[in-house]
Amino acid sequence: MQNALYTLPCFSKVESISVINAGLSQKCYKVYADNKFYFAKTVSGNAEAKMAVPADTAGFSPSVFYHDQQWLVTDFIDAENLALNISNTKGKINHAIRLMVQCHQLNYQPAKLSAQTITNELINKPHFSALKKTELQQYAELVLAPLNNSKNLVCCHGDLNFSNVLIDQQKHTWLVDFECACLAPAEFDLAMFIAVNNISENKISGIITQYQHHFFAAKIDHKLLYAYLTFSYFINSLWFTNSYNKRHEIALLKLHQQQWKKFTLSVRQ
Repeated sequence: MQNALYTLPCFSKVESISVINAGLSQKCYKVYADNKFYFAKTVSGNAEAKMAVPADTAGFSPSVFYHDQQWLVTDFIDAENLALNISNTKGKINHAIRLMVQCHQLNYQPAKLSAQTITNELINKPHFSALKKTELQQYAELVLAPLNNSKNLVCCHGDLNFSNVLIDQQKHTWLVDFECACLAPAEFDLAMFIAVNNISENKISGIITQYQHHFFAAKIDHKLLYAYLTFSYFINSLWFTNSYNKRHEIALLKLHQQQWKKFTLSVRQ
């Protein structure tokens, strides 16, 4: 896969390629070509690039240099991700929510969120026994019942992990990794943000207030947000356990356990 970068039509001469190991999903590389550094990411289809282009135009995501069905190439941003750069959670939330609002205000419509499809794909894995699949499907029915994505839809990032926010030396922040982008209620993006970053639920009220401060026209349905929060814990726990089954990394198992514990507490409330 890495060798394919040498033949991309966007480069005249590739001098060096190094693997970027951060992240848990797609393979990424730092490419030095034509006297400039680039970030190259493997993709499946052009959905992520279609989202990255308007985000680039809006000025909160790195400039898209090239894309096709297999690659997304952007300017390389010399920066740390937010998870490593800022120690206090409040500061991280401030940066992330501002970027989320910018994303929600984009005049672009990605594919609509299909919660049913997501849960089906996560559950129908060969490593789950028939009994386990039945149990998970019962949970899924419980989780999906209160969800509503028929109105007030916005362009959601879908995975606003602190590690998907870059902050450079000039303190400018950039939002990256749009592979989970979808058209959904703002409540979904807020819920996934809270879940994937393992933010304490006692901070939810403040997060909503901050969101509405930046996007004063938005009206957040608290009940719907909590319904999407339960959904987020559920699908995250399944994603991590499926990833662990492939890679057997203890960090993935711990993340699964963390999200599953939050999920079970949520369904009891």
